[in-house]
Amino acid sequence: MKVRPFFSLVRAYCAHLVLVLSLAVSANSQVQAQSAVPFTLSNNSVYADANVYVAVVGIINDNHVWINPKTGAVNLMNAANNTVPGPVINGNMGPGGNGLYANCFARLSEIPGKTISIPGIEGCRILISFNSQLFLYFFGASGAPSGYAAPNLANPTDPNQGIRFETIELANAPNGLWANTTRVDSYQYPMGLEVWGNGNFYKKVGEFIPHSQILSLWQSTAPADFAGCYESANGIIKFPSKTSAFMSGAQANYFGAYIDAIWSKYQSGDLVFNAGDAGVWRGRVTGSVFTFTRASDGKTGTIARKPTNTEAMEGSGVLASGGPLDKVVQAQLCAAINRHAIDLTLSTGVTQDLGTASKYYQTSPYNWYSKFWHRSDISLNGLAYGFCYDDVYDHSSTVNASSPIRATVTIGGFAGATPTGPVTVYKDCNYTGYAVALNPGTYTLSQLNALGILNDDISSLKVTAGYKVTLYQNDNFTGASLVLTEDDACLVDNSWNDLTTSLKVERTSSSTVIQAENYTYMSGVDVEATTDAGGGQNVGWIEAGDWMAYDITIPTTGTYVISYRVATPNSNTSLRLEKDAGTTQLGTVTLPNTGGWQIWGNASHTVTLPAGTYSVGIATTTGGFNLNYFSITSASGARVAVQPSKAAADNSVLLTPNPVHEQLYIKGNEKIKALGIYDVSGHEVLKVKNPANTIGVSKLVPGIYIITIEHKDGSQKKVKIFKQ
Repeated sequence: MKVRPFFSLVRAYCAHLVLVLSLAVSANSQVQAQSAVPFTLSNNSVYADANVYVAVVGIINDNHVWINPKTGAVNLMNAANNTVPGPVINGNMGPGGNGLYANCFARLSEIPGKTISIPGIEGCRILISFNSQLFLYFFGASGAPSGYAAPNLANPTDPNQGIRFETIELANAPNGLWANTTRVDSYQYPMGLEVWGNGNFYKKVGEFIPHSQILSLWQSTAPADFAGCYESANGIIKFPSKTSAFMSGAQANYFGAYIDAIWSKYQSGDLVFNAGDAGVWRGRVTGSVFTFTRASDGKTGTIARKPTNTEAMEGSGVLASGGPLDKVVQAQLCAAINRHAIDLTLSTGVTQDLGTASKYYQTSPYNWYSKFWHRSDISLNGLAYGFCYDDVYDHSSTVNASSPIRATVTIGGFAGATPTGPVTVYKDCNYTGYAVALNPGTYTLSQLNALGILNDDISSLKVTAGYKVTLYQNDNFTGASLVLTEDDACLVDNSWNDLTTSLKVERTSSSTVIQAENYTYMSGVDVEATTDAGGGQNVGWIEAGDWMAYDITIPTTGTYVISYRVATPNSNTSLRLEKDAGTTQLGTVTLPNTGGWQIWGNASHTVTLPAGTYSVGIATTTGGFNLNYFSITSASGARVAVQPSKAAADNSVLLTPNPVHEQLYIKGNEKIKALGIYDVSGHEVLKVKNPANTIGVSKLVPGIYIITIEHKDGSQKKVKIFKQ
């Protein structure tokens, strides 16, 4: 039978990324002469090292090569490497016709030090798969055909169907290391990337929340046009053009009207835009050809015709052809289409600013898939490769280190890897660069160095309320000193970033932290996993009128500082502290817009609390925020105690696992009178009275469900689960 082919090397992933990583290397350079860069693979996933498979492929001196992960040896690709039997799906025996594929993968547990030395190379990919190696086919090092056949998500007979994998793309070139995480073809698992270089260079990109939370966010927010990108069977999210809806179905002409309007408007007037270092361009459509002229030198770049929907989304075909200047304008137009950055309401001839991120993804149609990966509560600093030309105006996850020293790939992303401690030290101003947490104690220069902190590397610190940090000029806690009791965004401003040789972290007052999910009673809220320091859960789904109650003990009447750890993308939100079932108002605080549901900040107010053991409530008339914890700090330093919640202890019920596939296990089922499962539309899909300790959920459609638990004592609780 005739089967659909794999992608060849030049078709795999994204032609633009191949071009970018290739152009980083001079055409005549001997790339292998570059100093090798060690890439360490840190496993922050749910998969054991023995179930994580790694391969490295790329191009050296115009030859397609693979690097043995176990030895670091560079090998020319050869059809003789195809010795591993692979799956045969609907008769597809692969390019070799024999069902054999390249023996180029190693288990992470087999890689010494989990580190691979990457020499000078271009078009390189570190391929990481789970529970199985990928089945690549090697054609050869040069000639035609050459390179390798990569996984093709659009081919239902591809032997890699159902195998979860991720990719790090890179080039180790004469002008430095270029590397990035990518969502250009799909999202399959969180990934993180860190690069260190000379001159104190450091950059970190990638996702920082768990896989299950990313899938949950997608399902709860994706519009109907993009809902089909989620593949529930494998728990992955495909790039739109890899789905049937965008290939030949209802969304096959998703950008069509927008593209038609652009080509029509600029037949009678000019589109003018500033491409930054590439200059100001003025273009007009003649026939179907869009021709642009650069103002500085009169040189031209063209787009030969209107792109198809697939070409616009992928940056392929007519948007990836011709000479370098053609590709400059093609990149700009492709990015502008995906972001809907060309404002058709402006008059022709007016210079358009296509680089203002606040204008992206505001007017339909736009690439919602790409917008999702730029969420600042998913990807660090909102940087991601959501489509091929996402590096236009530097919004991609590309890292370029001119003099690289080392790199770390974090498999599973950075979820739960946030440093914890009352003081966090950062290499750069504004809380960026490496982050090292410090607990109360003293730190000499040698101890700081052992933690990876150099005395001239401290540029900003975060100090939690109730603590202080003292910086000393000398190594024995003497000499000039600087005391900080709150965040200091840039020590460069007061010339202390290069003076510190020892420091001390101390508690300044008595403070008790109360986790938000440890409420005695609540109304209308739910809990979820948090990405804030320390992990655990936060309370979410807080809407106007919702509340949580907590039992506390206050030893003496006095003034107390209540500090709340909150996250919200909204402005003008607030909460109030109250007692006596709301009849006594203790104080209200306005919450800062932190920029996202998992981007955390602090808000505090001073209140007067009476002595005794009683319940306090946190309520809101606005809602629209998440709460991780709050602290009660005595201004006089008196001890503050929290009264354990007997009701919470008596009603402790745990549902596992979450996400769940077939069986939901219930710890504490003997305390449950009835349990109901509801879909996100509020429809009851299952009702169980006096449930056993397991419930079968295999027949439920994958997605998000709300479980309402009615305890035998009359109290109720809501829990959100994700069905895989």
